[in-house]
Amino acid sequence: MYSFCKIKASSRHTVLVNAGMLIIPMCIIMTIFVACTNSEDYANPLDSANLRTAGAPDGLTLFPGDRQIRVTWNDTGQEGIKAYRIYRRSSANSEEPFELIATVDAPANEYIDSQNIENDRKGPSGENIAYEYRISYVDMNDVESPDPTNPPNTTEEPFQLWQTATVTPSVAPPPPVVVLGDPTDLRVNLFWENYNYPSDFKLFRLYIAIDEGDEEPLDFSNVKELPSDQFFFIDDNFRQDGISKVYRLAAVDEFGVEGITTIEATSPNLPPAPPKGFQAFYAFRSLFNNKYDVRFVWDENKERDLDGYQIYARDAQDNYIQRRKLKPNETSVIIASEDPIVIGQDFFFKTYFITAFDDTPNADGKRDESEYVEAEAFYP
Repeated sequence: MYSFCKIKASSRHTVLVNAGMLIIPMCIIMTIFVACTNSEDYANPLDSANLRTAGAPDGLTLFPGDRQIRVTWNDTGQEGIKAYRIYRRSSANSEEPFELIATVDAPANEYIDSQNIENDRKGPSGENIAYEYRISYVDMNDVESPDPTNPPNTTEEPFQLWQTATVTPSVAPPPPVVVLGDPTDLRVNLFWENYNYPSDFKLFRLYIAIDEGDEEPLDFSNVKELPSDQFFFIDDNFRQDGISKVYRLAAVDEFGVEGITTIEATSPNLPPAPPKGFQAFYAFRSLFNNKYDVRFVWDENKERDLDGYQIYARDAQDNYIQRRKLKPNETSVIIASEDPIVIGQDFFFKTYFITAFDDTPNADGKRDESEYVEAEAFYP
């Protein structure tokens, strides 16, 4: 069974070479097969052979409202598209075919459906009854894709899906009244108290977009869903002062319809917190002069926009003299060979202070700096 193990080295080498020669074309064939599969799966979404879209326009999204539904999709600007067709049916009659309700000329990418639309539809068991949509496109030869008379096969391989979306229209809940809390460093506080709940209320939903100050559309992200009894949100996802965001707080009913309030806020330009645990340990350098060394320690600040610390010494005229600037990750330093304060025949150690400063310059170019913290002194 294993006699091939006795092949001479030269023969075995030949066998390996020949096997390698066979492996190479096999790899090429497999690569082509995988590439073709990927191409078929993720090619142009308007290609009828695309397994993911079956040729239907991509990005079908529904926005329910009061007795109306806004239908949107991705218009790629591809040449050769003459129009789009919108189909609808009720989820209560899912065995029924979709009905053509509208045709819109390209390059449209939305349609507002208000034809015989009812709000808050429920079935006999209390389940939500939705409207279900799908769309197709028509080319310059009046060929429709996907073909509604021969829709994509969903029971036999290869599976093709004609994308659908469902939603139930409803009267939007009243938008919350949102106010900003007191300014806090690297934080925006939102509050909405005394909300007037509708009977079909479900939850609050928060969207956030960073405002770059340009003319580009804002890119909102669905950040969080909040329970009905939460009336605040603290956004501490800031890395520096002066970042502007736009917040959309939506009151959402059980059908997914939103009543939205929009508010803009900027992370305030405030100084960091004063460092804590600042201590100074004094030590004489020698018996032959009055110079001394002083070792400082303190607790690390946690602000994300912290740029460092500044140590000051106070002189005999109560002026604050900069002695050492330190990096954000430093929490100790030794300042050597300090001169004492001389008053008459007396010598005194200087008093030291520390501040924290951030990385966002003000209009005058200066950094926000915390309050001065006096060192707890430990003398020799």
